[in-house]
Amino acid sequence: MVLQHFDKKDFLENFWQQKPLVIRRAFDNATWIEADELAGLACESEIESRIVLQESRSWKVEHGPFPENRFSTLPKTHWTLLVQGVDQWVPDVADILKSFDFLPAWRLDDIMVSYAPVGGTVSQHYDFFDVFLIQGEGSRIWQIGDVCGSHSAYLPDIPVRILKDFEAKMEVTLQPGDMLYIPAKHAHYGVSVEDSVTYSVGFRAPSIRDVVDGVSTAALEHLLEDERFEDGLLSLGAERAEISVDAINHIKAMLLKVVSDESLIRSWLGQYVTERKYPEHEVLPSDLDDYFERLQEGESLIKHPSARFAYVVRDERKAILFVDGEEYLSSVALAKYISNQYELDSDILIKLLSSEQDKKVVEALILAGALVFEDDFLEDE
Repeated sequence: MVLQHFDKKDFLENFWQQKPLVIRRAFDNATWIEADELAGLACESEIESRIVLQESRSWKVEHGPFPENRFSTLPKTHWTLLVQGVDQWVPDVADILKSFDFLPAWRLDDIMVSYAPVGGTVSQHYDFFDVFLIQGEGSRIWQIGDVCGSHSAYLPDIPVRILKDFEAKMEVTLQPGDMLYIPAKHAHYGVSVEDSVTYSVGFRAPSIRDVVDGVSTAALEHLLEDERFEDGLLSLGAERAEISVDAINHIKAMLLKVVSDESLIRSWLGQYVTERKYPEHEVLPSDLDDYFERLQEGESLIKHPSARFAYVVRDERKAILFVDGEEYLSSVALAKYISNQYELDSDILIKLLSSEQDKKVVEALILAGALVFEDDFLEDE
């Protein structure tokens, strides 16, 4: 699967997080899941799904899991099925991600897949993440509007977030294999022209609110009660009731010292971006017994589809590997290989496990279910 008719350098310089872009014939064959299979996923209790129905001026949202007969009772037009995290359940859909390896993997949210008959839509809205919309079967008209934000008004008393004001600045019809990039906060409105499937590859970014809350909460865990404000000569020279500029600057310096601690930020960010989106998904770990021997005999370890990996290089030899919200001290080589590769080669992995520390890291990841033997995983499936 290769992303075609696409200049990555030009995209990153002139479009990424700046303005929309249409890429025609980005994929030769964009049929990675059939509509019936998508409906089947929506019937599973561990998968997040919803149906959005529009009837005249009224809207209705139903949340899965759905009984199998629900789809036979839906109207012929004007509804949409949305299924989240399909990349975690369907390997062919997960393969789409290989086409986006020019973007930071830790920014990835998931791949949502939607199916809609004629007229199906979730109306005009915006998202706080960057999204690539890949058209599978059928066709869909997309309109893109202005940049929105928390100040943007929604229509009241409707279960769907519909922007009150929307003016299209751009309109495009996507055919099978076409792709549309929409930067975060750009209003957009898609309507199915015929029975259609759309793959939404989303890339999230932490909000300043998340950063402040997360870093300050992490800092509080390490602060001691005896670390206090101390008066300076300038603040002591102020009027009795005046809070001097010197006192305010001293408080600011205390805060900056705490929240600008690089190791604190590194630890929080690594844990935050690798937390599993669906931690309730049951993960059955492989048997740890003789795992190294199993590798030597040619068995393959794979990364669990729901596991998230990232790393920070600490020095020339050591890295902090973040997996599913936990951190592990490993060699730089092991952290890079496990995090960056889609498939793991047993021979390469064996060579990387030359230290007891790295062996213990892999043991911990197997016990946590982040790494599983392929045969064990297929049996569980």
